[in-house]
Amino acid sequence: MSTTMSRRTWLGTAALSTAALSTTALAGALTGCSTTPNDPGGQQRTNQSVPLPTYVRYEGVTPDLPGDEIMLDGFLTYPDSPVRYRDEPSGDGKPISVMTSIPGAIPPGMDQNRYWQAMNERIGSQLDITLSSNDDYTDKFATRMAGGELADIINVPPTTPRLPSLMAATCADLTEHLSGDAVKEYPALAALGPDLWRGCVFDGRILGIPVPRAMARTSGPLYRKDLLAEKGIVDPAPTDFEDLLTLCEELTDARNNRWCWDTLSVPMLATMLGLANNWAEEGGTFIRMQEQEGYTQALEAGRQMMEAGVVNPDGLATGGVARKAWLNGGTCLMTRDSFVAWNQFYTDNVATEGFEMSMMDLPGFDGGESVVFMGLQLNNITAFWADSDHDITTLLRVADHLAAPFGTEEYLFKKYGTAGRHYELDGSDPVLNQTGAVETGIGLQYVSDPPITLYLPGHPDVVEDQHAIGSAWLPRLVDDASYGLYSETQSSEGAQLDATLNDVQTQILLGREPVSAWTAALDEWRTRGGDKIRQEYQEALAATQ
Repeated sequence: MSTTMSRRTWLGTAALSTAALSTTALAGALTGCSTTPNDPGGQQRTNQSVPLPTYVRYEGVTPDLPGDEIMLDGFLTYPDSPVRYRDEPSGDGKPISVMTSIPGAIPPGMDQNRYWQAMNERIGSQLDITLSSNDDYTDKFATRMAGGELADIINVPPTTPRLPSLMAATCADLTEHLSGDAVKEYPALAALGPDLWRGCVFDGRILGIPVPRAMARTSGPLYRKDLLAEKGIVDPAPTDFEDLLTLCEELTDARNNRWCWDTLSVPMLATMLGLANNWAEEGGTFIRMQEQEGYTQALEAGRQMMEAGVVNPDGLATGGVARKAWLNGGTCLMTRDSFVAWNQFYTDNVATEGFEMSMMDLPGFDGGESVVFMGLQLNNITAFWADSDHDITTLLRVADHLAAPFGTEEYLFKKYGTAGRHYELDGSDPVLNQTGAVETGIGLQYVSDPPITLYLPGHPDVVEDQHAIGSAWLPRLVDDASYGLYSETQSSEGAQLDATLNDVQTQILLGREPVSAWTAALDEWRTRGGDKIRQEYQEALAATQ
């Protein structure tokens, strides 16, 4: 398998694990849309003709561990004397409504949250934020969109059905403000690369702002380093699948309510088998990971892990927020997650003495090296409601403020709050306390964010580990061949199609259906829409060449 990185970017493809959204619920929001979804090649050509924002890299800080266009920069300490990025408030004095998600527990409301209040003062407008957990957000977003209950600033899930139609019907056109050199009015937004912006072009217009992730969302097996050390296991490095399973059995003690894994990740097993990252393309023809011959081997291996009892028995039916709590409490010792999650675990456990996380590099299934699936370019798209009472330039200034680069005073406050209340300085590092971890969790990282950097206050060793494993992954990264291509069938029906595959997959993993049942499930997926998705991606790709 080729590991050459495609630099096409993502325009919205649903992963197999994405929960199905109701396309009917969103239908009312799509009335009057000007897109022509039945012509994927035409859409591709129209969107590619839009001049993207000019990229101006932020040069205000020098990383301790430099990255490149893929690998993240690493910083062992926060820069001394951070500079102010913006000299005046970005808001207009009137309340600005925001709808977004959060990765953890709901924080204190604005009236009891001094971080939120201080952020309002800095912005120059009160941020009226409606918060939902990551697990619930997609459904709540669909309901709000269907009811026309829109906020001024909206966190748009990339897996939303008929995303281009929805964006064109409800979101403000940002093209004249951001295309080409116009973006230089908003320097923090200009520091977001063109690969990211391509994911915000719909109907021949820039209709949103990218919330970047890319390498930061690339995932591997995170584990409780402190709890493994208690069992005498340091730097685990299994040599193949059987060795991994033996390690998992050693770490599992079901009688005492402890399991190795929080859930079973078939994509993790797929990386060990060298399979595609969602879609692979060769000679203009697309094939999906679930269609590849090795996928049934991944299912068989997953079923073996379930039978061995090394996975929390409730994991397949439990959301990510609850599963993170299992890792925090030590009920589970491993999870497949990203560099972003690695840091978030430390933030969530600032009061847990001795808490440590690390990441394990997986081997190939039968030895050698695994491949690594490149993370999605975007966490989400931030859009502005077309009927907002605020001038678009005001909302853009707010987004620019919240995307202030690493090393600035604004970044320091956004991520860590106020010294003395939310964090204490250790040298130049802001070390969050429990109040800071709770009050700062109002979801602003999903409203607007700068390019991700590797940095964890007080833990330079973690940053070194992150940079080392990320660098080791670089030659093994595999991109999703559908990045930057749009399929209307995938957008409108993909989640439902995948839900059917998910059901069969779960039954196989639980031993209720044989692995051979996968063949019939795939045939149904192809007939009901999978082959149409394939054709639309192929037409879109052809339009780029």
